[in-house]
Amino acid sequence: MTWQRTASQWFRLPADRLWEVLEQLELWPQWNPAVGSAAVIGTLREGAAGHYSPSHALLGPLHRRTAPAFRVDAVDPGRRIVLRQPQPRGAQTIEWTLEQRGDGTLFTQRVSLEGPLAQQFGLTAGEPLVRGFASQCARLYRLAAPAAGTDDGAARGPLTAISGGSGFLGTLLASNLVCDGQRVVVLSRALRPSPFEQISWDGRKPGAWSDRLGAEARLNVVNAAGVSLDMPGTPENLAKLEATRVEPTRALVEASRTWDRPVEHWLQQSAVGIYGNSHEAFDETSRVPDVPGLAAVVRAWEASLEGAVAEHRVVLRTGVVLAREAAILGRLTAVARLGGGGPLGSGEQWFSWIHANDWVRAARAALGLTPAPGEEPVVLPDGVVNATSPYPIQNRELMAHLREFVGMPIGIPAPAPLLRVAATVLRTNPDLALDSVRALPAVLRAAGFGFDYPQLAGAFREMAA
Repeated sequence: MTWQRTASQWFRLPADRLWEVLEQLELWPQWNPAVGSAAVIGTLREGAAGHYSPSHALLGPLHRRTAPAFRVDAVDPGRRIVLRQPQPRGAQTIEWTLEQRGDGTLFTQRVSLEGPLAQQFGLTAGEPLVRGFASQCARLYRLAAPAAGTDDGAARGPLTAISGGSGFLGTLLASNLVCDGQRVVVLSRALRPSPFEQISWDGRKPGAWSDRLGAEARLNVVNAAGVSLDMPGTPENLAKLEATRVEPTRALVEASRTWDRPVEHWLQQSAVGIYGNSHEAFDETSRVPDVPGLAAVVRAWEASLEGAVAEHRVVLRTGVVLAREAAILGRLTAVARLGGGGPLGSGEQWFSWIHANDWVRAARAALGLTPAPGEEPVVLPDGVVNATSPYPIQNRELMAHLREFVGMPIGIPAPAPLLRVAATVLRTNPDLALDSVRALPAVLRAAGFGFDYPQLAGAFREMAA
């Protein structure tokens, strides 16, 4: 049996700078928090031995006491390192490769396990090494990049300030921008260890944070603040969902009115839930229905952007973002592995989604950047942009893909009443699974935006790699 995870990230750095970090295995813990310590015995060469241990409080000491030394299976200076760690009746292989791409370098990490216990060791030894790959790459960039010069911010491009930068999407975007050599700062209510520069704010009113941003010669704003929608749809929770979105938006808008120059690009995160529960297809020209619940929360969220002082404003109405580490995928796969991967409710409800890579590419375009380094520019107009795949699917098809993804041929259907009872126990909102939203990305397609993963089958293949 085998277990494998592969991920790649492009860096606006030459390969030799990344190599200088990778070849020093003692630096591994500085860019991957899952590693507590690492060292090679002697010089890094094929056949050399070494030791590494997890940072986990329990697994780390156990690994140090029981695991044999790893072996350096391959070293191609400037290009490739392969480490092989023996496991009971098998082995774990960690491979890093560097490949020149345009004016930068593509870094790829592959972690694989083989043997009869590969799946079990994948959970305990493999997953921690690959988890948070985007943040790993941001840390790697910080270690490998030359020190910033003394030129002013205008010469180095705009600073991108991200509220909600510690969340799933904010982290993906911040990491991508950092690896592209962009200047990034995260607005955070609670400062914690992070690969990004952070500024403390309360998310409610201007203060020292707004003075700091106002001093920038050039500034972009990404507003993605807000607690997860995955909670019961009680009036109290809906009020919380709205407050954690509206208050930070109003604080940013108020601050923008005090700055000496307008924000260059303002990206306002939103959600396709604004279209309510309907089998009707909605694009950016469709009338937004006046319905209660989550749709009302999103309407208030978008309305709070009124008055923002910016040269360009894009409201990114986002579908369900799919990625291996996305919380929703974890919830759905857990159910599917237990045999509950049949249609939810009627199975006919529409599911609007987007792969995380494509969401990042759309967000870059909204910030006036190319969707990916080396690609042709995509100019998005101001206003609403649906960030969804051009091919929404119905729940029945989604669950079939999930069963295939987890290798479970059986999928017991979950009628709506049963799902609502289960949602009460799990403290989640059943409407997230039962509501039908069929959003189409007319603006992205008209602008010539190319999706890396337009079809759900391709998205699942990438997540299984």
